[in-house]
Parts: sequence; structure tokens; C-alpha cells
Amino acid sequence: MSLSRITDENYMDKVYQFRDRQAGISVIYDPNHDRFLYNAYCLETKIMKELVTVEHDDVQAAIDLINEEFGTWELRDVHETKSGCGSCVAK
Repeated sequence: MSLSRITDENYMDKVYQFRDRQAGISVIYDPNHDRFLYNAYCLETKIMKELVTVEHDDVQAAIDLINEEFGTWELRDVHETKSGCGSCVAK
């Protein structure tokens, strides 16, 4: 199991990744009820298809679900930039 986990301090910056799948937490605003919800999700990144999505009122419940289900995957920074030919301005 990974020693690094998603926490209430890093859930906006970290995701779990395994091959072409990514799991994390997003924040959704519900204007009808004037509140924020926390979406625990897993998606297939190549085809951009959600495989799991569960909305929670409490951020800790979303964190617990993601860590329990996907915590063995690699923890990565959402804002990592890829290097190599794909990022070259001369392409």
C-alpha cells in the first residue's frame, strides 16, 4: 500500500493513477442549494469516460472512499507537466 495518501490538505492537487486510469476528488458547486459537493471519481483518461462517481456532502467521506478503493495506485500531482516531444514548441 502507498505511504502517500490523499488528505484534506492535498485533495485538490493530488490524484491516484494506474495506467490510463485516474482517481481523485473534484469540487462541484450546487447553485440550487448554495453548497459545495465533493465528487469521488475514477475515469479512463484515454477515452475520458467516468467509471466511478460518488458525490459526498463531506470532503472526508470522499477522501476516505478514494483512499480505500484506489490507495494502492501511484499518487501523482495533478499539475505535473509532461516532458518530451509532446511538449516541444517546435513540433
